[in-house]
Amino acid sequence: MAAALALALGGWAVAALAVVAAVRLRRRLELVGDAAHELRGPATALVFAVAALRRDPAAARWAPRIDGQLDRLAVGLADLEAARSGCAAQARREPVLLERVVRTAVDAWRAPFAAAGRDLALCWEAGPEHVAADPGRLAQALGNLLANAAEHGRGPVAVSVFRSGAGTVRIEVRDAGGRGERRAPAPGRGRGLRIARRAARAAGGELTLD
Repeated sequence: MAAALALALGGWAVAALAVVAAVRLRRRLELVGDAAHELRGPATALVFAVAALRRDPAAARWAPRIDGQLDRLAVGLADLEAARSGCAAQARREPVLLERVVRTAVDAWRAPFAAAGRDLALCWEAGPEHVAADPGRLAQALGNLLANAAEHGRGPVAVSVFRSGAGTVRIEVRDAGGRGERRAPAPGRGRGLRIARRAARAAGGELTLD
């Protein structure tokens, strides 16, 4: 009798824990949905603001820099929405002028590098290359690599783009590296490189680290 009672109490405890976990999960999903909703509004407003910039001759040169960040914001929002179902958003493939994506990503980071007293240079040797990729995923991969170089690297940063084989273009982001020994990243760190690797694959490429 005592054993049966203990089993019954144990079953109720497990059921109670499952209910608590379900309530917490629902709350998290609600928070994810609220965050996506609140980001979508400003993102839409920014799209219209950039369109207005293009019509202003004095400010038109800034529009391409913001375009690349909007592409990255769009895939981040799509991933946030898809996270409610426990997956990542599907990448889309379309003809993309690679030089535009790379230059806008680099231009967006010139000010932060300059503020830190570091040079950021782009060497383009790939010609007018079009690729079938998701522009947002490309922007996501490049943005995270440049952010990693800004936060963890030292000295000047060089972005080089060149053909490395039939139908293949290689993009390299190089810096002088960190000082001292390389250590394992602290808990919660290293997320940018994981995202960059996933984004590169979604864009139809591959990320390797030297």
